[in-house]
Amino acid sequence: MIGQVKLGNYAKRIIEYCYYDKHLTPQQRKMVGPDDVRGELVYIQHLALQKLPDGRFDIDNLIKQFLDNRDKNTKLNKFVWHQSFSFPPGENPGDDKIRQITAEFAKDFGFEENQMLVFRHTDTMHSHFHLVANRINYNGKNTADHFNNYARTGKFCRRIELELGLSITPEMHLTDANRQENRQTNKAVLRLKEMIDQHLPAVKSVEELKSQLEKQGYKTYLGRGIAFMNIKNGMKLKGSQIGREYSLANLEKRLGQPVQIELKQDLSKDVKKEKKQGLRIG
Repeated sequence: MIGQVKLGNYAKRIIEYCYYDKHLTPQQRKMVGPDDVRGELVYIQHLALQKLPDGRFDIDNLIKQFLDNRDKNTKLNKFVWHQSFSFPPGENPGDDKIRQITAEFAKDFGFEENQMLVFRHTDTMHSHFHLVANRINYNGKNTADHFNNYARTGKFCRRIELELGLSITPEMHLTDANRQENRQTNKAVLRLKEMIDQHLPAVKSVEELKSQLEKQGYKTYLGRGIAFMNIKNGMKLKGSQIGREYSLANLEKRLGQPVQIELKQDLSKDVKKEKKQGLRIG
């Protein structure tokens, strides 16, 4: 998932772009009909929604509500936050996942009490959606700091990919060192994920999975959660870093058998030593 952010001062231009055919000129948009709509409105927050006789949403009314809030804080220049999130070809998350991403974004970026619209677009090879939010809340306060938003968006994308089981895509970092570190981590995650997926159909318990992974150079630690260490280079990954389906609880569920109590005794041996080196399980 790749995120891009822009700030603007023209709510009308941004919202019309997200809803109508992007090739229409401003003059043509005055004469639009149902066939000119390309954006599917999948989420709306703190806005009243009205429809026109032909079934289209009344975009002018939504724009007016954005501007009414803007008038409560005229000192803030770029009050419209325009965020887009794109997925790799072939990945097409449903509306429920888009709403989950939106809710997490609102929480992380300060938009929980603000006006917000989300439009899904499917007119390119990359499924994507646009999020348009008002940085000014109903009390006239700017709740969304845009400082360092490029790097913050990248970190947000990586977290959401892991939590929702989405494809891992390149990191958005500001330095070459960070990009290189992230590429190495992504490769390690994908390799371990493929390895676990390969063994799961053939094993009957977490103990058997642990044994198979050890043959391929990975040590498995169990406690409140599950973690893996590459014996060769010492890289450590928690199950949750690989994806939601690779947490201890979900691995047990996929295997149909809860982890055996004796396995958890690992904590009293090697894991205490690993914790001193920075590995946390859970």
